[in-house]
Amino acid sequence: MTYANANELRLFLRHPGAFTADETAQAELLLELAEGEIDDVTGQSLTLSTDTVVLDSPTRQDPWPQAPGTGSHMLILPRWPVTAVASVTLLGDDEPDEDLTFGKDHDYTWSAAGTLTRVNGWWPTNDRSVQVVYTAGHDPVPAGVKRIELRMAAAAWGNPMLLASESLGDHSRSFSAEALGMSMSDKDRKLLGLYRART
Repeated sequence: MTYANANELRLFLRHPGAFTADETAQAELLLELAEGEIDDVTGQSLTLSTDTVVLDSPTRQDPWPQAPGTGSHMLILPRWPVTAVASVTLLGDDEPDEDLTFGKDHDYTWSAAGTLTRVNGWWPTNDRSVQVVYTAGHDPVPAGVKRIELRMAAAAWGNPMLLASESLGDHSRSFSAEALGMSMSDKDRKLLGLYRART
């Protein structure tokens, strides 16, 4: 599902009457392409969803000595804002997996900004050592983001063949994001920067 839908694009375009089946398909394609450009800028999808990820733990970046085999105090989740963490599991190579308990008096805490903090301990240093099931994103998607998607799709609507150029000799065609109207202004990029993934 895209941030905006075909009917919202129809209203944005002030299109008279309902879309035909072909127009609906074109609208959905343009919205999908616009959303892809937005996601490229933000580095993440902004739609609320539940994901399962397996993370590496970075080594600590502090000046204090650390015990061998210990990792960072914090892990950064790929997407934010985080609205729920269902489970955190330490994946063992030669040992059984260990399910951690949420809470400041237990194993870990989490923040809406997308960080997991190990309570009184450190995340392991093994690659792909922590599995997290969590929910992140926006519902609804922020209005400013939806506006950008609709504007980009509307700019492309007037180019039904989606062509950047066409020459008659040897009949060559080319396609580009700019021809689709999928380019963004500096103002758009600045706004989307508010939603950029934190890695």
